[in-house]
Amino acid sequence: MLMRNRTDLSKTRAYSIHAITKAVFLALPILALSVQMAFASDGILKASPQPKQQKPEQAQAEHITIATPSELIEIDVVNQIIDLNAKSSYQAFRFEPDYLWLKPGTVVRFKGSTGRHTVSSIRGMYPKGAKPFEIRGRPKMDIPFDKEGVYGIRCRVHGRHGMAMLIIVGDPNVNLEKARSQKVGKKEAVKFKRLFERLDKDLANRS
Repeated sequence: MLMRNRTDLSKTRAYSIHAITKAVFLALPILALSVQMAFASDGILKASPQPKQQKPEQAQAEHITIATPSELIEIDVVNQIIDLNAKSSYQAFRFEPDYLWLKPGTVVRFKGSTGRHTVSSIRGMYPKGAKPFEIRGRPKMDIPFDKEGVYGIRCRVHGRHGMAMLIIVGDPNVNLEKARSQKVGKKEAVKFKRLFERLDKDLANRS
């Protein structure tokens, strides 16, 4: 009987120690937090401030580039047209517009260079230092015009139907006479004659 009582007492003590230990472990985080708050109130311990979360609109604004007036780019659009109801081949296959007078640095966006259409600079009809170009198989492409002078442009396939255009950048006198004297196809020659006559009238009005 005495041995049984001693065994029960040992078990009771073990359970009590286990319960006390468990209670202490559970209480430790609360105690630590209380101590931290007490120190913080006295200025002894202060928690590190959390970094401020950046608002979505602020994060987005950092990646926006605001163009200055000197960086603004003007864009003129030229379409390539096929009009099967037109009365002449000059109207059936054409650039629209077919005559542009631009400031240096202007970008021309050519649209419709698909199928057999091309946009091709004509050798001898662009100013010195300007790079020749040809667009084909592209529904849209931008070409910058930086060099002053006259640029003759054709569709390589439909040029024989008079599909050509003239672009003037700044001062046309840089290469006007050279461009005017270039040999091109019969219908292209007729088209360019009209375009150069228009340029001559514009020059006369400006003088």
